[in-house]
Amino acid sequence: MFKTGLLLFSSIFAVALSSCGKVTHKPGEYILDLDYKSDYRILQLTDIHFGDKDDLEKHFKFMDLTIDESKPDLIVVTGDLFTFASKTTAKRLFSYLDSKGAKWTVCFGNHDEQTYFSVDWLTSYLNKYGSNCVFKDFQDDDMQGNSNFAINLKKGDDIFEQLFIMDSNRYNYGDYQGYDYFKEEQIKWYSDVVDYTTEQNAGEVVPSLMFYHIPLPEIDDAWDKAQAGDPEAVLVYGEKGEAACPPTYNSLFFKTILEKQSTTGMYFGHDHLNNFIVNYKGIDFAYGIKSTDRIYFSEKMMGGRTIVLHDDHSVSYEHHYHTYEEVK
Repeated sequence: MFKTGLLLFSSIFAVALSSCGKVTHKPGEYILDLDYKSDYRILQLTDIHFGDKDDLEKHFKFMDLTIDESKPDLIVVTGDLFTFASKTTAKRLFSYLDSKGAKWTVCFGNHDEQTYFSVDWLTSYLNKYGSNCVFKDFQDDDMQGNSNFAINLKKGDDIFEQLFIMDSNRYNYGDYQGYDYFKEEQIKWYSDVVDYTTEQNAGEVVPSLMFYHIPLPEIDDAWDKAQAGDPEAVLVYGEKGEAACPPTYNSLFFKTILEKQSTTGMYFGHDHLNNFIVNYKGIDFAYGIKSTDRIYFSEKMMGGRTIVLHDDHSVSYEHHYHTYEEVK
């Protein structure tokens, strides 16, 4: 009883402390700019799960196969970068990504707190990284998560497309124990950034793509309706090799996404044996392709996906599959 009560009190106290001194930043402060060019190539890597006991050079050679094939303009790693990693391992991954010559960024997954450093350290390190890294997060803001920002792909002074990089958070220990979800303030932030960007774009909504780690609860409806032939959902690509693991609680983020009429594709990871894309209510729900053999994997489902963004705002996909036999 005493131990449980002490833990509860400590948790409440920690939450109270974390809510003190928070700052509200304007939507525009969260936005970074990159130049757009025709057929812009975004390589999604996901669920790398590097740890201190791994042969990183072997993994880097394996990832080289996908990156060299993709020839990306931007690399986005959608969470679960690490499991039981030290700062040294984290720095080696970032140095590797930076060496590839493309711009690169990351969002965080549920396993990125299971390390020998804090997610706050990770955020601070990336905020200061510079070079080819494209990352921004306010550690003093009033929003949960450690990787919430947007990238404007610009044609001259005009915003062509917007990329949302968001933190789907890690674990929930409140009304249920399980995977966490997008919080109310994150959903409001997304809405505010869309509105702000629309205002900057002479009142016209800018199309956007979104990258995060844990799929939204609607992933099950999307798959089931596609399998049933429902016109709301069309299977674009891939297969389902395991049950989806979204959060138990639905914070209705998808409802807001539909209302804002900006985002046309959502790219995530988390479930290593799924690589399917379903267009659901006009939006691509797209699992990434697991990018190493760490934790659990399918031999036929490792590599990455290139999202090619075209001048008419449509996207096409290139899928990269490799095996570790190629780097022996």
